[in-house]
Amino acid sequence: MNTRGMWLAIIVVAGVVVAVVAGGLAWIGGVQTALAILTGGAAFSGFTLLALTVATFLTRTPS
Repeated sequence: MNTRGMWLAIIVVAGVVVAVVAGGLAWIGGVQTALAILTGGAAFSGFTLLALTVATFLTRTPS
């Protein structure tokens, strides 16, 4: 059974949570709204790319 779609959905949802938390903390810390949104976007990108790389590493079969 192929579960790649489910794992992708889990990673993306977790990335959204990380982005909201990072952007919210930046905004509460006094950063302008536009920069807080950029902070959230950067957190989403970084987390999602890292999680997808780790998932690929863990599921790849050695050749």
